[in-house]
Amino acid sequence: MIANLIELCTSAAIIWMFVGVSLGLVFGAVPGLSATLAVVLLIPFTYSMSTEIGLATLIGAYIGGISGGLVSAIMINMPGTPSSVATTFDGFPLAQQGRAGKALGVAVTSSFIGTVASWIVLVLFAPYLSKLALAFSPFEMTMAIIFGLSAVISLSGESIHKGVVSAMLGLVLCLIGIDDASFAKRATFGSPTLSGGIPYMAALIGLFVISEVFNQYEKISEKYIVPKQKIDHVWMTGKEFVESIPNFIRSSLIGIFIGILPGIGGSFANFVTYDQAKKASKDPDSFGKGNIQGVVASECGNNATIGGALIPMVAMGIPGDIVTAALMGGLMLKGAAPGPYFMREHAELADTIFNSVLLSSFLMFILMMLIGIRVFPIILRLPKFVLLPGVMVMTLAGIYNLNYSITELFVGLGMGLVGYILDKFKYPKTPLVITLILGRSFEVYVRRALTMSDGSLAPFVTRPIALVFLLATVAALVVPKISKMVASKKAKKATA
Repeated sequence: MIANLIELCTSAAIIWMFVGVSLGLVFGAVPGLSATLAVVLLIPFTYSMSTEIGLATLIGAYIGGISGGLVSAIMINMPGTPSSVATTFDGFPLAQQGRAGKALGVAVTSSFIGTVASWIVLVLFAPYLSKLALAFSPFEMTMAIIFGLSAVISLSGESIHKGVVSAMLGLVLCLIGIDDASFAKRATFGSPTLSGGIPYMAALIGLFVISEVFNQYEKISEKYIVPKQKIDHVWMTGKEFVESIPNFIRSSLIGIFIGILPGIGGSFANFVTYDQAKKASKDPDSFGKGNIQGVVASECGNNATIGGALIPMVAMGIPGDIVTAALMGGLMLKGAAPGPYFMREHAELADTIFNSVLLSSFLMFILMMLIGIRVFPIILRLPKFVLLPGVMVMTLAGIYNLNYSITELFVGLGMGLVGYILDKFKYPKTPLVITLILGRSFEVYVRRALTMSDGSLAPFVTRPIALVFLLATVAALVVPKISKMVASKKAKKATA
């Protein structure tokens, strides 16, 4: 593995990796574009490269794309990628307070740590964790999703009932498409695109980017989205870093685990890590108002999914997310199909994947800390009358280029309008997003589980892993309430 690392560092691979990371950062930083789009657009250019160099380039774009989304999330409240949505919760308030430099620096550092943590797990435990993932039957997957849905309560803001309404709207939207059991079409309006359900990438972009464009057009009299400020204090202080260590560890582990589970990925991991950081905090009320721990959790968690998603791809031939599916396609075109024997028959390629993750994370960190967090904010601080039309055009182009679908364009615009209306009536959008991401999978796994058990609910509590998730869900809902009650009683005694 060391020999492969040296070879990557001393060959054309490092140059192409640099190109991949740079392109990924640009695609991630521009609202509407994404890591997925960066990788897909690069695949044709890798056909003429060797397999090792092509893989290194694509992984560089993957890491750059996931990391780049933090810039626009913090600077203009429009996440560059769906995996950076939760970064807006505290990153944008920090920018409004004149602390954009601190928010950007914390986010980049957290992204780097999350990626490196996932690399360590990828190298040491890939075969074992893949077997664990395969042990997840529909019962375990159902309970894992229920645990994820528990974040809806925590992220509903001050009004729980509005959060529940938002979550229910997401579940209703999940009903659109072909029913997996009866194959009946549900509210597809004759559209082939909607037969597969609401395209959630287009929906997320619409909810968080297009809706924000609408919101900012209302304030067009304000020349800029954030006040003019100097980008400084980008490095975390020793105290900030030490205080963030538990958050780094927790968010990385959650991100890695979610990355391993097929079909969920960074778009969901940033919500769960943010939710858990808020619940673990001594001052949960400060989240959403500019707490750097919220930025740490979101960015550390979404980057940790990278190594997690690569684990089932390398060890079992199961893509963890859309990007790893594209990477698998590139490998298969080169005659090296991932699967149980991949690490034995193609050890050199496996080492290339592992080392490319590590090198790309360092390239990302260096590029962002030295150039990106100083250049991107300048670009994104254009006057609104210039920035907003540009963002809108790039967003629509990004949605269309995902699947070259006009229907997805209308979905993005429609969800942008929905997001705008929710903002006007102060309904939180996060519960809708969580249920939109997980609702379809939840329906599928519940049906499969009940079919396997002949309608019995007993396996949900008798299977050890499922029971652990059930207990974790109860703890996630009950413990914060108890802590708040205890704190309230102490406060009353102190004032008595």
